[in-house]
Amino acid sequence: MLLWPAAGVAFAYGWRHGIPCTIPAALGVMAAGVLVGADIALIVSSTVATAASAAVSIWLLKRLNAWNPAEYRLQSTVRFMLVALLIGASIAALLIAGSSGFRGWNSNTIPSVWLAWGLGTVLLAPAVLAAFDTPGPSSQAVSSLGIDIPAVLLSLVLALAQLGLSALGQPKLAHLILFLYFPIVLWSALRDEERVHAVTLVLTALPLLGARAYQDVHHDGHPDQAIESTVLIFSAVAIAHVLQAVASDRRLALARVANQARQDMTTGLLNDRGMLAEFADRLAAPDRPNLGLIGVNLTNFDAVSDLCGPISAMQLEQSAAALLLRQQGVQFAARLSVGRYALLIECDTVAQVRNVARDVYAQLAGQLFAVEHGSLRLQVCVGGLQIDRHALVNSEDCLSSLADAQAIAASVRDPQLFVEPLSQSMIDSRRALQSKVEHLREAIRETRLELYAQPVVDPDAPEGSVSYEILTRLRDRDGGLIQPPEFLSLAVQSQMSVTLDRAVIQRSFEWLANNPNSLARTHKCSINLSGATMSDGSIADYIRQQRALCGIPADKIVFEITESEAIRNPSAASRLVDDLKGQGFGIALDDFGTGLATFEYLKRFPLDYLKIDGSFIRNLTTSPIDEEIVNATVRVARRLNLRTVAEHVHNESVHTRLREMGVVYMQGDLFGKALPIASMFQRFPDCENAQAFSREASAAPTVDGIR
Repeated sequence: MLLWPAAGVAFAYGWRHGIPCTIPAALGVMAAGVLVGADIALIVSSTVATAASAAVSIWLLKRLNAWNPAEYRLQSTVRFMLVALLIGASIAALLIAGSSGFRGWNSNTIPSVWLAWGLGTVLLAPAVLAAFDTPGPSSQAVSSLGIDIPAVLLSLVLALAQLGLSALGQPKLAHLILFLYFPIVLWSALRDEERVHAVTLVLTALPLLGARAYQDVHHDGHPDQAIESTVLIFSAVAIAHVLQAVASDRRLALARVANQARQDMTTGLLNDRGMLAEFADRLAAPDRPNLGLIGVNLTNFDAVSDLCGPISAMQLEQSAAALLLRQQGVQFAARLSVGRYALLIECDTVAQVRNVARDVYAQLAGQLFAVEHGSLRLQVCVGGLQIDRHALVNSEDCLSSLADAQAIAASVRDPQLFVEPLSQSMIDSRRALQSKVEHLREAIRETRLELYAQPVVDPDAPEGSVSYEILTRLRDRDGGLIQPPEFLSLAVQSQMSVTLDRAVIQRSFEWLANNPNSLARTHKCSINLSGATMSDGSIADYIRQQRALCGIPADKIVFEITESEAIRNPSAASRLVDDLKGQGFGIALDDFGTGLATFEYLKRFPLDYLKIDGSFIRNLTTSPIDEEIVNATVRVARRLNLRTVAEHVHNESVHTRLREMGVVYMQGDLFGKALPIASMFQRFPDCENAQAFSREASAAPTVDGIR
């Protein structure tokens, strides 16, 4: 039984170099048998058993792997142990036990030989292959050779404790303490990777097997107890292999999930999350080089996908990914979304970044795709930045600046290409803008929105009623008033117009519902809708919901849409106007004349009011052209049965001229400046209509009304 290591060595050499290489290990068994003077029959049978068991096991495992390759480490480990124990060890046991010249035959012979050869194969073969740094039958990864030193030291302590207890005449306690080997190897199995664990198993098992052999020789150990000890060690080794395989599969699965979370499956590039993590690491490196960040946008990719099909679109993205990875000095490439990519390169100058960007643009832009009735040319927009190694920037700063560069590239003619150095002033400007955007978002979220109102001269208003337009103001963190020019353009730029409009609608309806006297005195309340809100398909349902919730009569509300936005998206404007008219709301076309539209648009929408832009009203008495435009607008509006409202009426001469032209609906500082909506009703509690208090309102000290 001292020859059991030959089983593991023969298997390892045969697996690595081929079945014929099991013979040297078998010859080693023969030489060892001759040196110790063993029976010739035992020597021959042990030699044959060593080579035959290893050869058959290797042949069967390779056939199994060729027929059905193992997908997981656990599957390959179980295969290895089953073949080694059921086939290899059984062949060895039968050959040796059946040898006619074997002396000392008893009932423990076959189990002892089977156990010895099985333990030798399961324990030693993975460790020898780990020393070779070669994947074994239960291996799926190659790693550096290492040792779990704490586990080895604990096993040495356990072996010394066995010897000490045996010397003190406590053989049963020495046997029981062997059970502590299980937590040692199981702990190692969970902590260590495959090859470290294989070597550690050998180094932890050998001291215990040596201690058991020493007890048998010097303390007359019982044969049954020796077999039980070997069975314990063998069981611990087998369970540890299985547990380590489970832990390896789990680590592999987690690694794959983590990789999928960072990698785009279509192109193999990093995805947006992976790109942010990788980019942040590169920027945080203390010795980072000068970098170039390039953004690529296939602007008509959706058209390519729709007209050419998903296969062509996928091939296009894969070819674009391959193109990015071929660029000189590439650090990484990422697919941010469909048709959008980012490339990080190592460079020293802006010219180098521009050359790479130009090369990418030249190879992508203008590609032709055959469609049913002709061809489609790919359109590309490329923006780039050069990031100095000393610049104190983060990934958010760089990506925001890259978006600005791409926006500039999209605004120029062919080639749509723009590259610039990332300067500190750009970063400071971007951060200031982000701070303002967050300030705006915070003001809307914390309901620091205030409603102002400017009265409108409305001859249709009955006695005691007033018409007015809702104007919006915001309060900053310190309570200061933020005027519209400061936040309206920012809301458009940050795509918060819809959120702002919804907040204004909600606050207006709630204020009217909470002030029933003011609601009763309201003839028409006008509320502006931005262009983004007009394109929001759910805004009409939102208005319907808020009106029903607050119980506001629809005929008291007029929604104003701007002419330029109606021209830009006439289909969306038409749907919204039809829906709001169906609910009973009034509709006004605001800023008429600024969009350079034809009067055709006045026939396309079922309007109630036409508001002439103030740029034509201010100089009405001094500009013949403005006067002619207003005259033409009034005549057309009268023919279409539209009420014409003149905005920004600021003096008596303009007021008089408008009345001579037949305009009776007016709005401006002459009749009343913008006031908080509650103050407007409180200041003139007994007014009959807007005309009755126009002079008094204009004379009162109020906050300047800015549209």
